[in-house]
Amino acid sequence: MRRGLYNETNLSMKAPSRVRGCLLWVLLGLACVGVERPAVSSIAEVLADPPGKDEPFEESLEKDAAPTTGAVSVDTGRRFQTLEGFGAAVAWFQDRLSGVVADGLLEFLFPELGLDILRFRNRFERTDKTDEQLSQEVAIFERATRALGHPPKLLLSSWSPPARLKASGREKCEGESACTLKKQDGHFVYEAFADWWKRSLEHYARLGLRPDWISLQNEPDFVPSAWEGCKFTPEETDDFPGYGQALLAVHKAIAGLPHAPRLLGPETLGIHSERVQSYLAGLDPNLLWGVAHHLYERGPDSVWDWREPGPESFVDEMEGLKAATDKPTFQTEFSTDDDEGILGGFETAWLIHETMAVQGAVSFLYWDLIWQGSRGLVSMKGFTPSPRDQYYSMRHFARFTDPGYVRVAADATGEGLLASAYVAPDDSRLTLVLLNTSQKAMDARIDGGSFEGVPSQAFVTSYRPEASRRWSEIGALTAGKLRLPARSVATVVFNR
Repeated sequence: MRRGLYNETNLSMKAPSRVRGCLLWVLLGLACVGVERPAVSSIAEVLADPPGKDEPFEESLEKDAAPTTGAVSVDTGRRFQTLEGFGAAVAWFQDRLSGVVADGLLEFLFPELGLDILRFRNRFERTDKTDEQLSQEVAIFERATRALGHPPKLLLSSWSPPARLKASGREKCEGESACTLKKQDGHFVYEAFADWWKRSLEHYARLGLRPDWISLQNEPDFVPSAWEGCKFTPEETDDFPGYGQALLAVHKAIAGLPHAPRLLGPETLGIHSERVQSYLAGLDPNLLWGVAHHLYERGPDSVWDWREPGPESFVDEMEGLKAATDKPTFQTEFSTDDDEGILGGFETAWLIHETMAVQGAVSFLYWDLIWQGSRGLVSMKGFTPSPRDQYYSMRHFARFTDPGYVRVAADATGEGLLASAYVAPDDSRLTLVLLNTSQKAMDARIDGGSFEGVPSQAFVTSYRPEASRRWSEIGALTAGKLRLPARSVATVVFNR
């Protein structure tokens, strides 16, 4: 993640400390279970009292504006990428999901969201042993498996190798150039770094956690000011190790492991200024199974690009990245930083659309599935969950798709209307996701192509800060039409 951005509640950026009743559990190296409890008994209590439910709602954001019209035409014969899935990270605050949780929360976070992929932080051999309680990840993985009815896919990323491998001698960075691999006898310790990764995977496997993918370094192009990190440059310099050399060392070290994971990288901070391409130029592409990156961008005005100039400002870079590689691309981390706790829901959906439909990515992961304070897909006030608009943005794409679904053509006409469509491997389901990015309501006519006349069901979220109308179940399409309020997302599901 980025530099110290989580200060709105004056939270430490390390994992939360334990209450005194957990001390014995920590000393025993076990997860602390059952000490703190949610203030609500179930997620249903939270959903029954959504923010802004008593606020007046206007379909258009332009006063007295008449609805516009639009149209979407689906062609299942024109096929593009095959999905690996949607997901999110649980890299900090693991205790919020490994201990006592509100009834129904696990179902809400996993099958009802449609989560396919969990991203964990490699916590093997931490200096702070309270940050090495991997029994928490085991509990989260097992709970997700029970809720989903099958294991989620796993991505394991390293925010920092152990302090003993760092030039700074510590895992957290403070903006210093020494936040990188150390040298020994004048050479960067690539082999020691790779051996740590190998032993990490062996340790995780003994716990029953076998990642499908690993990323050897989260955001190698960035030195945080108060966060874990480890800088690698595209090619080795006097001051920094080369990402390509590290990738080669890790690839060699893990190649002989049973069920060796696939390698994703370079997992850069963003995609502007050909940041990903510069790292790809310094490595052997045959060592990577997929190209991973994040979507954090902001200019000299210090305003995040998701907010201003907005999601459309990412399109050129996405097209450039698509042209730069024939590997599947993964967007593995994004969040609406500085969103005041109430903004960014619609922009999240817009960026998911662009990532899938413009870039042609096979996966989109939000940063934090849960987080303490007003962040994450579901924010946690202590152990009490509070879903955010961003949760529903992800749900619109993830709930009715799965790994193996294929994106098919969905041509949209009408001012501000965007569409993407996904078909099941056996052609039993078509999932269509629509965005009305305009300030006016729209009546959209939908041609489902080979799914025309198949039973349908629609769900709509209209985004209004602190007063959104979330996941409204509309039912079947009426004469092939759907009303889309201004700044809304709709999912239309066709089941044969």
